[in-house]
Amino acid sequence: MKLYRFRTLLLLIFCVQISVAQSLTDQEEAEIINIQKDIVGKLTGHIPIKGKRKLSSRASNSERKITADYLFNYLKDLGIKAKRNNYNVQDKKGNQYNGSNIYAEIPATNGSDEYIVLGAHYDTAEGSPGAVHNATGVALTLYVTEKITKLANRNINFMIVFFDQQETNMIGCRMFVKKLQDDKYNVNSMHRVDYVGWDNDEDRAIELLASNISLESAYRLESGVPVFKRRVSTPETRVFSTLGYDTITITAELMNGDNSPYVHQSEDKYTTVNFKYLASTSYIVSKVMKSLSK
Repeated sequence: MKLYRFRTLLLLIFCVQISVAQSLTDQEEAEIINIQKDIVGKLTGHIPIKGKRKLSSRASNSERKITADYLFNYLKDLGIKAKRNNYNVQDKKGNQYNGSNIYAEIPATNGSDEYIVLGAHYDTAEGSPGAVHNATGVALTLYVTEKITKLANRNINFMIVFFDQQETNMIGCRMFVKKLQDDKYNVNSMHRVDYVGWDNDEDRAIELLASNISLESAYRLESGVPVFKRRVSTPETRVFSTLGYDTITITAELMNGDNSPYVHQSEDKYTTVNFKYLASTSYIVSKVMKSLSK
């Protein structure tokens, strides 16, 4: 009897996932792709980001500043107040780091003091256009941000953040976590997105690295695609989790090697991005944020 109930539960979960997957219509997918092609195109130098200016990578001080300004203005255009978490710090070896995390708060409609943090890093390795890693994560986050702003009821606050200098010892996320602690934010959970533009086997699978089963389950219930559990922690995740924050990282199917072979290289270009996969994953994350806001 117990085995029968277990199988019934698995079948129910499977049916729920299939129904969710089918709810993304061709028209919705096309609309998401149209938005995200423009974002990824500008971030990777495929099209100009400002005037006639095209980015080559988002590693130098000047190109990171242009990117930060673009993200700041994008959030403003969504009707939310964008802010800059500027920092100028020195490590124990005397290395100086100067950068800016871009963030915005989307308030709850019921007066809650809890925050869900959703973010992605916007910089790249030197010489890399950084399409899959991580213009796709930025494009996903911007799309989900717009969906969050349109929710009629939000029983929790949201904070959207774009981290600077992930490629430089994760300075940006370290400084932002420090801000969260210093300002005593009541953080419910932190959701980080990376590597979401490659799907070689076309199964639209995602991979999750979660600090607890509740966060993982939230994504599994809304996914409608194969979901893999990552078992090896990442440095970025440890920045959050070691300080006591519940955290989850959403990526492509990295554990089975289904990831761009061009990461950190000059060939990590706009033309290598699977925009259908990016749209699918963006839709999943937007569904999770909607569910968590209830």
